[in-house]
Amino acid sequence: MKLLYPFLIVLALLPGTLSAQGIVFETGSWADAVKKAKKEKKLLFLHLDNPGCGGCGEVASVAFRSPLVREKFAVHFVSFRTNGTTGIGKELVEKLQVECTPSSVYLDADENPLARYCGTTTLDRAYLEKAEEALTRNKEHPLKAMTEAYTKGERSSAFMRNYINRLRELGLSNTEPLDAYILSLPPDSLNSGSLLRFVFEQAPVVGSVADRIFRRNYTRTDSLYKAVGWNKAVELNGQITNNSLRKAIKDHNINLATQTAVFRLRTYQNDYKNGRAAHDWVLMRYFRGIQDTLQYLQMASSYFDRQFMTARVDSIQKLDELDSQRRMRGEFTGPNGQLIRPTAPGQMVQVMAFPNTQRYVSALNQAAWEFQELTRDPVYLNKALSWSKRTLEYREDGSLLDTYAHILYWLGRKEEALEWQTKAVKKEKERNSPMVGSLEESLKKMKAGTL
Repeated sequence: MKLLYPFLIVLALLPGTLSAQGIVFETGSWADAVKKAKKEKKLLFLHLDNPGCGGCGEVASVAFRSPLVREKFAVHFVSFRTNGTTGIGKELVEKLQVECTPSSVYLDADENPLARYCGTTTLDRAYLEKAEEALTRNKEHPLKAMTEAYTKGERSSAFMRNYINRLRELGLSNTEPLDAYILSLPPDSLNSGSLLRFVFEQAPVVGSVADRIFRRNYTRTDSLYKAVGWNKAVELNGQITNNSLRKAIKDHNINLATQTAVFRLRTYQNDYKNGRAAHDWVLMRYFRGIQDTLQYLQMASSYFDRQFMTARVDSIQKLDELDSQRRMRGEFTGPNGQLIRPTAPGQMVQVMAFPNTQRYVSALNQAAWEFQELTRDPVYLNKALSWSKRTLEYREDGSLLDTYAHILYWLGRKEEALEWQTKAVKKEKERNSPMVGSLEESLKKMKAGTL
C-alpha cells in the first residue's frame, strides 16, 4: 500500500459517533455537477481518489461522514467524487494541474480552483478549513474575470501583478503572464530590487524569461536570497523545482528536466553528495512523469539503494532520539536537517514525530509500491521486496505489510503473501483503522488469484 509521504494521513477515528450520512456526492457526470453549481450559485468540491493507495479512500470517507462537514458542504458546495487516475478524473487532474492523488480541489462554478488539499485525512477540520479558504477567496476578484481581462489585452502593472499572484496562490501556472509582464517593462526597471524580489517569489520556471532576468546579476540574486531568509529561500527553490519539473513533464522536455536537475544540484552549494541525489531525483521523477518506465526503473533502482539502503536502521533511529532530545530543549529539526527555533515567545513550530524514520520508511515503501505497480520483472520486484522488507525492520503496520504481501504475490510466492496480508488485516483491525476494508479486499483477491 502506498503511503502518502509527505502528505498527512490520520488513522485515529474521530471522537463521538459519526453520522452514517456525510457529504452527498453527485451521481451524474462532472458536467452535470458544474451546471448544478451554477444554477444553485454554489462552489464545487472535487475529491479525486487513487485506487492504488489502498486505504486512502476509506481514510477520507471518515472525515466526509462528519456531520459538520455534511452541513457545511450541503450549504455551500456541489460535491463530486471520482477516480483521479482514469477517465474524467484523469482529465481534471491534468486540467487543474493537480500534483497528487488522492487529493481535493475546491473550485468556483466556472471551474477555477480556489483551494487544494493534497492527500487524505480522517480529520474533518482539514476539509472545513480549506472550505473556508475557498469561500473567502471566492468573495475576492474571481479568477475568471481576471483571465478574461488578460485575454482581452489588459497589461497594466497593478493588474498583471495581481493576476500573476492569484495564479500562484491557486496552484496554477503563471509562467506565460509572468514572462509577458517582464517583457512589457522598460529595460531600466529590470534592475529594481522590488521587481526582482516579486519575480523570485513567483518561483519562475528554470530558463524562462523571468528566471533569466532574475539570475543575470549574481551579486543581486545572492542578496535577494539572503533578504528572504534561509527557510523562505529553501521553500522557493523547492517551488522553482516543482514548477519547472511540472512543465518539463507536460511538454516532454528532457532539456528543461536536465536544466532543472542541474539547478537543484546547485541549490546544495558545497554539499555535493546530497546535491547529486537531488539532481537524480528530479530526472527520476521526470521519467516517471512521462511514463518512460524502463528509464525510471533503472534510475530508481540505483537511487533508492544508494540513498536509503546503505544506512543502518539503528543509526536512523538514533538520529530520531537526538531530535527528540533537541525538541525537549526547544530546538526543532527541519525536513533538510536544519535547526529551527521559535522566532517569538509562544510561537508554535510544527514537527513530525520520528522524522528520519518516517522519511526512510515512506520513501522505501512508496518506491516498492510503485515498482509492483509498474513491472512484473522478477529482477525489479526482488529489488522492491528488499526495500519493503527494510521498512518492516523499522516498524510493522498494515500499509507496509500490505506492500510486502503484494510484491510476494507478484513474485509467485502466494502462500507467503497470504500470510503477510492476513497479518496486515489483523494489525489494522486492532487499531480500528479505516483501511481494514481495503486490506480485506486485497486478501480476498489474493486467495482467489485475481489481484
